[in-house]
Amino acid sequence: MKEQFPDTALFSGSPSDPGVVLVHPPAISKRYLRTKFMPYGMSVIYAFLKHHSVPVIQTDFLMEYLFDSPDDIDYHNPDRTFSQESFFNSLKGAADHPGLRQFVEKYGPKIPSGAGIYGFSIVAYHQYWAALLLGRFIRETNPQALIVFGGPFITIRPSESFVPHGIADYWVKGNGELPLLMLHALFKGRRELDLASIPGLVHIDEGRIITNSKSDLPAEQEFPPEFEGLDLSQYRYEHPMTGKNTFFLPYRISKGCPSRCSFCTGRLVDRYDYKSEDKVIRELKHLTSTYGTNNVQFADASINGNPVQLSNICDRIAEELPDLRWYAYARVKGCSKDVLEKSKKAGCFSLFWGVESADPRTVDLLGKRFDVREMHDLLEHAIAIGIKNYVHLMYNTPHESQKTLSNLTGFIDRYVDLPLVVLLPQRFLLEPQSLLFEKSDHYGLTNIRKVSGPVFEREQYEYDELGGTDHDSIMERNARHREILGPHLELIRCRNLFDFSENRRLKRFGPRAMMQLHAISSRSPLFRRLYDSFVKWMETREKTIREQL
Repeated sequence: MKEQFPDTALFSGSPSDPGVVLVHPPAISKRYLRTKFMPYGMSVIYAFLKHHSVPVIQTDFLMEYLFDSPDDIDYHNPDRTFSQESFFNSLKGAADHPGLRQFVEKYGPKIPSGAGIYGFSIVAYHQYWAALLLGRFIRETNPQALIVFGGPFITIRPSESFVPHGIADYWVKGNGELPLLMLHALFKGRRELDLASIPGLVHIDEGRIITNSKSDLPAEQEFPPEFEGLDLSQYRYEHPMTGKNTFFLPYRISKGCPSRCSFCTGRLVDRYDYKSEDKVIRELKHLTSTYGTNNVQFADASINGNPVQLSNICDRIAEELPDLRWYAYARVKGCSKDVLEKSKKAGCFSLFWGVESADPRTVDLLGKRFDVREMHDLLEHAIAIGIKNYVHLMYNTPHESQKTLSNLTGFIDRYVDLPLVVLLPQRFLLEPQSLLFEKSDHYGLTNIRKVSGPVFEREQYEYDELGGTDHDSIMERNARHREILGPHLELIRCRNLFDFSENRRLKRFGPRAMMQLHAISSRSPLFRRLYDSFVKWMETREKTIREQL
């Protein structure tokens, strides 16, 4: 494959360099699913820089924050929260908030000192705010260092949304390998380099925000991740299939997303590209041997983006890595019964499907591009051969009709009681930079406007629909539809609570019995309080760690 960037040997480091520290930051909210996952992107960059003789260290604070730090700040916990005003005053050093100060005092000194560059790998929204706090700590303790923010969050967001917050010297959109390597060379004094030559770099020049063309590394040139320096014990948990002390190695056979779902911004992270079969098998053998595990979490946006590639890789895994066990995201389009059977034979035990809807018109609106009957055939075949299926669903979508609702409730009724199906419903939110947002007229939306709200919450937008349905009417329709969907959503909630519970007595009680209590509670305020208290207790008792979503 043709090189798409300069000769990286020109930017290699030496042992006397001040070096690079990579940071996967904690977050400011624990509103995460109970998942334990390794920092794939950061560890790929670590391997790349190490290969080019750059002294580099990597640190990951997210698992400690989520699983081992009950007293840390938590924006969505009334007992651990903070205001927007107190956050930004603390960031400016203008005021002291005890929780925010303790947070920085806890994690800041754990970041290795004395480096020349600190690169933050920011995947999720709530990590960004934690990165600002820790970046300020670095600025105070090591003022000569460069601070760089990158990762999917920075790649997707408009530059104007994060640059004004400052703290960082530079930001990187796209793949971080080459930009960090070139920034390191620039930091060492390579004056023939200039900022304009660094792909993906966002910087300020005379008060103007300059955003260079996105950094894009071909999939075949991506290094396998290295987890050197990370405490692997923080990623281990008891999994029902793979046992105690399991941890899943993240790896991907492709980059980017092959789909163009209209509601999603995933297409902005990477262009779709895939690795050769030889590279995949060679690197899987290396990783499983190095880290002593046969459990892999494929981090692809869609494992079957190239069905021929996946089919061939599965054949080779079955022959050359017969003990491999893995799970992944898959899409309906491009899948087949043959691919499912080969995946199962190659060790696949679970797939996550972005189904979203069982209504043909809504499937088309959301850009899913699959036949609903074919989707049912694939799901039922996956169930028949023993693959567990996590199915994403969406409600309150634009132009939602009674037929849309009927198809959704029919889908839920069909699968909710099956042990090899977990339904994951969520309310539609209009994402900025999604196709629905950028090409709203094409999808029958108009008059999009931002809803004012706290900066720590997900941005929300309201809209009208072409044809005369205004926002107020849409909200009334959504409320009616949620009321109709209510019993089905509650059944899914109870089913998932019981499915992930370790309490055998509760499992025997069952979600259908819970639904009877829910029906009674709707007629009695006292029973409602008792029911809500019982469900809340179950949620706090849930200890099962789930596969990453």
